[in-house]
Amino acid sequence: MSEHTERWALNRLIETCRDGERGFRYAANHVRDASVKALFLLIADQRERFAAELLPHAQRLGGADDADGTLAGGLHRGWMTIKDAISGHEDAAIIQEAERGERAALATYQQALQGLVPPTTRDLIEQQCRTVEECHAQVEALLAA
Repeated sequence: MSEHTERWALNRLIETCRDGERGFRYAANHVRDASVKALFLLIADQRERFAAELLPHAQRLGGADDADGTLAGGLHRGWMTIKDAISGHEDAAIIQEAERGERAALATYQQALQGLVPPTTRDLIEQQCRTVEECHAQVEALLAA
């Protein structure tokens, strides 16, 4: 079992943000509803910014990993592609997968805050976590609509 360090926690958050950015860009490119597309692009840009905000903190702890996201994130995007093709490009199927990814991102943030995070980044991570919670609620509301 690997040792979880502050650097590991930051890198995991950075990877999660990169996964979210790619996932929401994919989803935005495959939904038909213009307002959903706009929301997904906004969230994708936000996750890109979140990763950029975390990166210098990880570098101060010895450098950030060069990872482009996680294997799980890549598999999730692959599953979104398959589900999109099977569902006939229905927005609801894509929104459902976006919600699932957002739920996973929220869990990653919550786990990081319960574990080791550098004290100098705790406020930033808490702020990003609150934003992820808000975005998750917005995506969940799309499912109910």
